[in-house]
Amino acid sequence: MAWTYDAIIGFSNGMLKGVELQKNKFKYTNLLDASLTLNTLSNYDENKTIISSKKRILIFDLNKKKVSKRYLIRETGNIIGVFKKNNVLVTGVDNGTVVVKPIKETKTILKKVTTGSQLSCIRQVLTLDKFATGGNENPLKIWDLETGQIEFTAKSPKPDMLQLKQPCYVSDIQFFNNNKVVVSHRHGVVDLHDPLSSQRRPVASCKAEKTGFVSLRTMPDYSDYEVIVGTSKGSIFHYDFRGKSTLPVKTFRGSTGSVKSLSCISYLNQMHVMSISLDCHLRIHNFISGDLTIQDYIVAKPLALLIKPDEATI
Repeated sequence: MAWTYDAIIGFSNGMLKGVELQKNKFKYTNLLDASLTLNTLSNYDENKTIISSKKRILIFDLNKKKVSKRYLIRETGNIIGVFKKNNVLVTGVDNGTVVVKPIKETKTILKKVTTGSQLSCIRQVLTLDKFATGGNENPLKIWDLETGQIEFTAKSPKPDMLQLKQPCYVSDIQFFNNNKVVVSHRHGVVDLHDPLSSQRRPVASCKAEKTGFVSLRTMPDYSDYEVIVGTSKGSIFHYDFRGKSTLPVKTFRGSTGSVKSLSCISYLNQMHVMSISLDCHLRIHNFISGDLTIQDYIVAKPLALLIKPDEATI
């Protein structure tokens, strides 16, 4: 990568900071001053990152520390996610519309896909020309980017023992290397789906009591059945879908605010979990022991965490 830091943090006021991992401390670099309402961060290439802000997409040059290109999404609602695929930007809007725009044209739109109302998450399917969506009462769907057609729709959860309808509120989506997909929900459920099978309901599920899941990551080059999940009450859970228990394998503690984003990262030649939370802290936990390795107060409210692509899969 052209940039020397290990991660980028995006704050609610639009400020960006680069983070370098040093022994027992973080080193910060100011990249962008507070200037907009930041929604999401994602990778563009080795020199640039994508910032979304309500209805705008900004391509930010990490070397020059300035915005190099701007796009406007003329849709009712705010942007909830953007990713770059080949020569297009794929943008999800919370009204349920996915807009596909060519990178070289700021005004042209190639395609619009209607995915259902109250969209909260859009995610690229690793190496394939597909993407996944989900939201409030809007279950996991996998779409073909070329045709705009649905290829997989998850079934609603089974009714509970009293035959009451179970909620569906997708907060995050991630893919394993074996093409299985894992989905976290704001009502404290994380589901494993196999789109290649005929089964539309989850093939495995894990649950947490009295909390909701807001962020999710798979572990790069580690396992196709394990995930880490950030909760609305500050805990980070490590789940393994191969076990018979729905309880977490371990819990990473220390946060008192909702864990907005998290990822795995190599630190001192060991796997660690880096996270940001609404108590305005950046933390690193040792993945094996679960112990808190470093934490730092970062003043403003962090919303997005972007790790070097060669360190973790985003």
